[in-house]
Amino acid sequence: MLPVKYEEVSAEFPLNHAQTGLAVGNGALGLSVWGEKGVVNITVGATALWDHQGGNLWQKDQTYKNFCEALEKRDGARIRQMFKRPAVQPSTVPLARIVLPFPGAERVTLSLKDGLLNVEGGGKSVDIRLAQKDKDIFAFRGAVEYQIVPGYDLAPVLKERGFLPPEKFGNGFHQVMPHDPAYGLVSAETADGVFFRFYRGERPEAVSGTFAELEEENKRCWQDFWEKIPEISTGNAVADSFYYRGIFSFQGMTAADGVPAGLQGPWIEDDQLPPWSSDYHFNINVQMCYWPACRAGLFDNLKPLWAMMESWKERMRYNAECFTGISDGYMIPHAVDDRCVNMGGFWAGTVDHTSAGWMADMMYEYTRYSGDVDFLRRFGFDFMCGVMRVYEAMLEFDGKAYALPWLTSPEYRGSEVDACGKNPSFHLAAIHRLLRDIVSAAELLNVEIPSKWLDIQEKLPVFTEVDGEIGLWEDLKLDMSHRHHSHLGAVCPFNVADRIPEEVLKKSLRSWISHGMGEWAGWSFPWAVMLHTRFGNPDMAQFLLQMWPQVYTNKGGRTLHDANFKGFSNGLCGNNRVMQMDAGLGVVAAILDCYLFERSGVLELFAGFPEDREIFCRNIAVPGGLRFSGDRKEFSFTALRDAAVTFRFPAGEWRDADGNVFSANDVKTVTLAAGKCAHFTRLN
Repeated sequence: MLPVKYEEVSAEFPLNHAQTGLAVGNGALGLSVWGEKGVVNITVGATALWDHQGGNLWQKDQTYKNFCEALEKRDGARIRQMFKRPAVQPSTVPLARIVLPFPGAERVTLSLKDGLLNVEGGGKSVDIRLAQKDKDIFAFRGAVEYQIVPGYDLAPVLKERGFLPPEKFGNGFHQVMPHDPAYGLVSAETADGVFFRFYRGERPEAVSGTFAELEEENKRCWQDFWEKIPEISTGNAVADSFYYRGIFSFQGMTAADGVPAGLQGPWIEDDQLPPWSSDYHFNINVQMCYWPACRAGLFDNLKPLWAMMESWKERMRYNAECFTGISDGYMIPHAVDDRCVNMGGFWAGTVDHTSAGWMADMMYEYTRYSGDVDFLRRFGFDFMCGVMRVYEAMLEFDGKAYALPWLTSPEYRGSEVDACGKNPSFHLAAIHRLLRDIVSAAELLNVEIPSKWLDIQEKLPVFTEVDGEIGLWEDLKLDMSHRHHSHLGAVCPFNVADRIPEEVLKKSLRSWISHGMGEWAGWSFPWAVMLHTRFGNPDMAQFLLQMWPQVYTNKGGRTLHDANFKGFSNGLCGNNRVMQMDAGLGVVAAILDCYLFERSGVLELFAGFPEDREIFCRNIAVPGGLRFSGDRKEFSFTALRDAAVTFRFPAGEWRDADGNVFSANDVKTVTLAAGKCAHFTRLN
C-alpha cells in the first residue's frame, strides 16, 4: 500500500527541460510536464517509436578466433576494422510537445495515488491524465488554448535522418518515417476536456470519451497496483519517498501490457535523439531497470521483455554462429534496438557475452519467484543452455583447468586495445551462476545436461586472484575508480562468492573502497548499496541511499546518469541533463534488498540496516512463492503456493509459534503449504 505522506510529489517552475519534468507513463506512452511561469509543456514520448535505420548485423569475420588473434598481437586497427561503427544507428525518436499558455504557473504536482498531473498558479489549474488501459490516450482539462508541436519541428536531427516535414492539420499531425510505419497525434475537444491519441500507420477517427471516465479508469488501475506493492519504512523518509516514487515509475515504464523498456522508458526528449538511443543496454542497465520486478512481486512486468527476447531467437542464433561457429547458441551484443540489431562501434560491448548470461540468470530468478515453469520449459531453459553453449565454445582447456582466453570487464578501459584480458572475474562468476541455475532448472524440468558442463563447473575458476584480491582479469587488479563494479560480480549480482576465501573478499573490499566514487555514475550507487549490504556494511549502505538523491536526481526528482553538480565525480556525459531510469529503479531494488537477500541458498534478513534502525516491511516477495513481512520485534513468511524457505535469524533471540527458541545467526528451513504462515517473535 501507498502511505498517505508519500501520495504526492511536486516541483516549482521553472523546470527548464523535459527531463526535469514530473512524469507519468503506462508502459508504452509517457508524459513529462515542465516549463516556466508563462508556458507549460507536455512532452509526449513513446518507448516503441523506433527509427530502425542503421546499426550492424553480426559479420562473418567477427569471430572469437579472429578477435583473440588480434588481441594477442595488440592489433587495435584490426579490431576496429572488424567492429566498425555504422554511419547511422537505430534510435527511438522525438514524438511531440503540447504547449499550454499559462501565465502565473507556479508548480506541478504528481499524485502517485492515481496518476494525476496537476499544474496550478495564478488562480488557475490544469489536470493531465494518461490512460493506463488504452495505451495511446491522454487528456487534460482546464486549459482553453494549446498547440501541438511535432518532434520534427523541435529536433533538427530528424531532417538529418531523412524525415520529411509532417503533414499538419487542425487537430494534429501525421509524420511519415523513412522506412518505418508513419505516426502521428490527433486531438479532439470533448465535453469536459481535450483528448489526444497517438497512432501508428493510418490516421484514426477522432478521439472520444470524457475526462471523468478517464479519471475513474486511472483511480481503479492505480488502486489495484498499490494493493500489490510491498510497504516499507527504512527509518529514512528520503529513501522511503524515492522507493514509492520509484515503484510508481517502474510500473509506468514496464507495465505488463506495455512494451519492453529501454534506458529512458517512454520519457523520450522531444527536441533531440535520446542519449544512447534509449536502447537496450544489457551490461547492467536493462537488468537494473527490471530489478524491482521479482522483489516487488511484479513478475508479469517482465513478460514483455521475455517476449521481445524470444522473438530474437533467430538473430541470437545467427550471432552465436558467426562468433563461435556453433548452431545452438544464443548471443546478444550489449547495446541493441528492439529487433536485436547491434548499435555497433563499441567492440568491447559487442563481445560481452555476459550481456546474455546476466539475462539468463534473471530468467531463472523470474521462474523461482513467479513459479512460471511453463516459461522455463518453453524458452527460459533453452535460452540458458544456448548462452552456456557460447561460453563453452569460448573456453579453452589445458588438461587441468578451463579458461577464457580473452574478454572484457564491462567498460573498463573503454575500447582501448588493452581493455581485455584472460579470465575476467565478472564473466567467470556469470558462468558459475549460469551453471548452478542450469543444474537446478534441469532438476525442476527432469532433463539431463551435458556432462562437460559439470566438468566446467568443477574446473573453471570462480574468480581471478591478483595480489590477494579479486582481479579484473589475470595480472590486473582494480587500479582506478570505475562505474562498473563488475569484478565483484561473484558477490553481487551472481551470488557465487561462497567459493572465494574470506581474506580475498576483505582485501577486495578495501581496494574497491580506496579507489572511491570519482568515476561513478548514478546507477553505480544501488549496485554499491547491494555490495555493502553483502559485505556487512549496513551503515554505508544506508548512507549511500541517503546520499544518492542529493547527488543524482534533478529538481523534478528525475534520475541522472552524471552527478547533478560539479566536483562529486567526473562523469561520462559532461552534463547533468542525461536522464536514465536504471539508477532510480536500482534504488528501489536496493532498498528491498536491505530487508532480505539470498546468499548460497540462505535468506539474510535485515542485513542492510544498522541494528539500532527501526524498520518495517510488508509483503516483500521471496524466491519460491512466499511473502516476507516484519520489523525488529517480529517477522513472518507467508506461502502463496507450497514452498520451503531457508533463512538466517537476525540480531536477537526469537521464538516460533511452537515455543522453539532461536539465536541470532541460526539457520532454519521452514516448509509451508499454500496459504500457511510461519511467524517469529523477538524475545529480547
